[in-house]
Amino acid sequence: MDLMLSADQEAIQASVRSFLDDELPMARVREIAQGGAKALSPLWRAAGALGFFGLAVPEAAGGAGYAITEEMVLFEELGRVLAPGPWLGSVLAAHALATAGNPHADLARIVAGEQQVAIVDATSAASSIVVRGNEVSGESGYVADGDADTAFLVVAPSAILYVASGSGAQVERRPSMDPTRAIAVVRFAGVRGAVIAEGSDAVAALLRRATLLSCAEAVGGIQRTVDMSVEYGKVRKQFDKPIGSFQAVKHRCADMAVRAEVARSATTYAIVSVRDGTADQDFQVSVAKILASGAYVQNAADNVQNHGGMGFTWECDAHLFVKRARSFEAAFGSRLARLDQLAESFRGA
Repeated sequence: MDLMLSADQEAIQASVRSFLDDELPMARVREIAQGGAKALSPLWRAAGALGFFGLAVPEAAGGAGYAITEEMVLFEELGRVLAPGPWLGSVLAAHALATAGNPHADLARIVAGEQQVAIVDATSAASSIVVRGNEVSGESGYVADGDADTAFLVVAPSAILYVASGSGAQVERRPSMDPTRAIAVVRFAGVRGAVIAEGSDAVAALLRRATLLSCAEAVGGIQRTVDMSVEYGKVRKQFDKPIGSFQAVKHRCADMAVRAEVARSATTYAIVSVRDGTADQDFQVSVAKILASGAYVQNAADNVQNHGGMGFTWECDAHLFVKRARSFEAAFGSRLARLDQLAESFRGA
């Protein structure tokens, strides 16, 4: 099992990083974070033109024909810049629609960056959504990056549906702790959608993919906290010496770097396991979520400490990673919920 990036993946990484560095510096992230789908439209179309949404879409359906491993590269770079917007839902919807027996007409628009899609996890305890045939009713839990202009990928316990924008879903924005990740509650009242897949196996496969791509996004943020702390340690001085020369800061940065590598290794291994369909893929997904979540929360907190008094201010970007770490921790099964699942599986064994 090769866990190193291939030449194609390195090229994708370079392309995505160059684009995001130009289009999403942190000042721009702060500016558009609360602007909703319309504020993201120019960025979305530009990303679509570069093929970001179709990496794992078959070439016959207008994509690049890669796999989840290449999507991992994309999401790590998105996490590095705290990219706002429903990237996860859009990428998952493009893949799901492309692999369905009867692709939806919106597939080409999603791949081209003309339609944003938010994912609605109707399997969570916070959701009251009920799916009957191709109709969706009920209220969601919190939906990340949901907006009146977005479509929705509804993941119910036994079916996956695509609800096009303008189908009648009611979106109510809610205050979000994370300013770079808007949240909303979505209400459906007999709204019709297109059934993409049915059965618990299809739902489980999509949730595995969603969890791992969110872990890859977290890995990018985890590494960014290391980079921020190291750079600040070089330029901030106390007693006429860079603070990075002090043992306490030096050791904290070293621990952060170790956590970043552990999270990256666990996520990469889990993604390759899912790609190859190994027998322990569910176990590896949970391990990746547990390690990435713990690493992100701790690294983000340590990054604030390394920035000293400045780290607690609104103007310093360190707090944005603390908030993104917390929103990631709660998505697709919290760290504690995953630990409970693993403990239960060990008891059963």
